[in-house]
Amino acid sequence: MHATVKRNISITGNGSSNGGSFHNVRVVGEAHIFGPLESDSFRSMGNFDVSGSLKAVHYRQVGEAAVRGDLMGSEISILGQLHITGSIRGRSVKLRGQLDVQGGECEALRFDARGGFHIHGLLHAGEVDIRTWGPCRAKEISGGRIVVRQSKWGGLKQLFSGQGAMSLSAELIEGDYVYLENTTADIVRGANVTIGPGCRIGLVEYTKQLRRIGNAHIYEEARR
Repeated sequence: MHATVKRNISITGNGSSNGGSFHNVRVVGEAHIFGPLESDSFRSMGNFDVSGSLKAVHYRQVGEAAVRGDLMGSEISILGQLHITGSIRGRSVKLRGQLDVQGGECEALRFDARGGFHIHGLLHAGEVDIRTWGPCRAKEISGGRIVVRQSKWGGLKQLFSGQGAMSLSAELIEGDYVYLENTTADIVRGANVTIGPGCRIGLVEYTKQLRRIGNAHIYEEARR
């Protein structure tokens, strides 16, 4: 039997396509995909909308996008703005812009963000590295190593003007190693925890070490 050869899609200008399983998908301009889409490589420069979930081994977006379902992939790179009605799952998620995960979780081995995001559920990654270039919100954040810093470079700050403070807010942050700046959280848990400048934390629970830097506010702390 002969293996099925996957087709390629290339949309330039303004166009549309039905969903399905493809090898390479390339969008330059504006595109609407009707139905779920699966591909080995998905690259977009411009604006696109997928009426369903999107699964791609390599996903790279430059511009604006909406996925009306889940986004799944191995390497996910976002430069611009992405709105997802479901969840996002990938080995590596790299954000340079704005991300809205409306329907659920963001799960990855590594989450690297330089921008702003709103994750309505759980952000979970083995390594979480956040530079707040805009307002960042998640219901809960968990991982092995969690680092949150305010960016010293204003390259994308104009994207977020008028949208709120360049800080992170969460109900719960939990990891083995936790370093936070400009963060507001109800509870922070970890083995080695550092609460840095601009933080307001309700309760810190730690097992090994707690450090406080600058004008950090910790209302209650407990060693477990």
